[in-house]
Amino acid sequence: MADFEDITGWRDELEAFEKTEEGRAFFAGDKSYRDVKMPYENVVQMVDLIFADEELHEALKKGIWWIAYTEEHDLEPHQEKFWELNPIEAHDTLIAFKRWCLMKAPVPFSESKIIVAIWLAIDVEEGKLTSLRTGQAKDYIKEHYPLYVAFSEETE
Repeated sequence: MADFEDITGWRDELEAFEKTEEGRAFFAGDKSYRDVKMPYENVVQMVDLIFADEELHEALKKGIWWIAYTEEHDLEPHQEKFWELNPIEAHDTLIAFKRWCLMKAPVPFSESKIIVAIWLAIDVEEGKLTSLRTGQAKDYIKEHYPLYVAFSEETE
C-alpha cells in the first residue's frame, strides 16, 4: 500500500479504493467536512510530493503553461483550438492525485479546500515562493488562503 513517503502505485490504490463501498461513500461527499480547512502540514506534504514525482511535476507545469497560453491567445472553451491544445491528461492526473491525497489524509477535511495545494505548488513553480516551510510562506498563506488552510495553532 502506498503512503506519503513512497507514492508508488498511488493511481492503482485510488482506483481500488474508489471501487469499494467505503470508497464510494468517502467520495460521495460527507457534508460534515464542508467547512474544514486543509491542515498546513498536509498542504506542504502534498506540494512536496508534486515536486518529487516527475509525472505530477510535469502535469503541474503543463497546467501552468495552459493557463498562460489561454490568456496570451485569448482562448475560450467554445473555440476548437482550446480543446485541441488543452492538456486534459495533465488536469486529470492532478485531479486524481488530489483525490488520493484526500483518501490518505489522516485528518478529514473538505474536498473543496485541497485545490489550495495546487495553487501553492504553482506559486512555488513560478517563483512567488521558494518553499512552503518558511515563515514568509506561512504569512503568505495566512494572508492569501485563510479560508483554505488551517495552522496547528488554529486547531489547538
